[in-house]
Amino acid sequence: MKNRILVYLGVFCLVALTLGGCVGGQTDPVGFSGVTPHDGLLYLGSTDGKVMAVNPSARNEGIPFPSSSDEWSFLITKSSKSIACGSSSVPVAIYSTPTIAGGLVCVGTYNGKVLMLSPAARSQGADFPQMRSGEWVYPRAEEDVIGSIVGSPVATEDTVYVCSSDSRVYALDMVYGDERWKSDPLDDKLWVTPVVKDGVVYVSTFEGHIYTLSADNGALLPWSFEADIGFVSSPVLYDGTILVGSFDSKLYAIRVGSDVPLWAFPADKWFWAAPVVDEGIVYAGCLDGKVYAIELKTGEEVWEFDTGSPVVSSPALVSDVLVVACDSGDVYALDAAGGGLINKVSMDVSIRGILCVLDGIVYLRAQDNCLYAMDVAKGKIDWQFPVTIK
Repeated sequence: MKNRILVYLGVFCLVALTLGGCVGGQTDPVGFSGVTPHDGLLYLGSTDGKVMAVNPSARNEGIPFPSSSDEWSFLITKSSKSIACGSSSVPVAIYSTPTIAGGLVCVGTYNGKVLMLSPAARSQGADFPQMRSGEWVYPRAEEDVIGSIVGSPVATEDTVYVCSSDSRVYALDMVYGDERWKSDPLDDKLWVTPVVKDGVVYVSTFEGHIYTLSADNGALLPWSFEADIGFVSSPVLYDGTILVGSFDSKLYAIRVGSDVPLWAFPADKWFWAAPVVDEGIVYAGCLDGKVYAIELKTGEEVWEFDTGSPVVSSPALVSDVLVVACDSGDVYALDAAGGGLINKVSMDVSIRGILCVLDGIVYLRAQDNCLYAMDVAKGKIDWQFPVTIK
């Protein structure tokens, strides 16, 4: 019972930090979708319900948006009813970072929909969905929804996998959006991005479980892991080891098939952001404001760096440089080997979404609903682009 209470307290605090709710005067959740690069373009979700394709070269030159046929913006709405105003359409919240699936763009929404978007159809402003272009929405009926989607979809071969707040994992046909299977309920809300590898789906839960499911039919596989306290981060799988942050302020390394952790690395607060692993070193940002480099095999600390602000977004590794974005708006370039400071850019706006690196430039969408391009190594912002509804 004690652990369950801690889980619910943790979830409440997590809502206050990340989902908005009614915190600080907000009445609706505000998403923190990240940025995905593909074929020279940047795909992102805005805080006002849009999925966008942005050409960084055109933004750098200040050309009016959309600059050409490859740039587009698509507003996702839901129906809303009130006694005073009747029925209306309002933008949805997007926490999911767009996923590229066979040249199309897949995204989940906080109101419980999964959409597949065709860049060609969206750039032409065609009605949605253009099924001949591979577009679809799941569930199809406007009034039908699954639980809120906070994690990102994962696309492998011909299937899209997504976790939902209704505690299920869904597998959808990539071409038509048909439901291939949905799992039995797994504990409580699933706010994570699953891992799919070698026919197995890995999911971590607020109740402290790591489940493995068959990617073919969603059936539970024999191995699972149960901890004494819930897991807060999405799982990361590297070389047969699962890395996941917990509500007890530890980062766990768990070998697939084992009943006990390989190690548990302690911090002062949660590891909300999923870590990054490279050449046997785990790089993990923490809500205690620190970034830790940890030996994968032993769990021993290699170095730590104090940013002074919660790290909500996963770090990005570029060659031997680790880029870390903080909730305060500070972005750091650190020496991956020793943790020394290379440079710092300060924006004075919250950063919570996944950042990306393309051709040496860091791109992120901050909570002021602007897309930023940063040359962190040189300590400067190249440009910023407001992505508000026009």
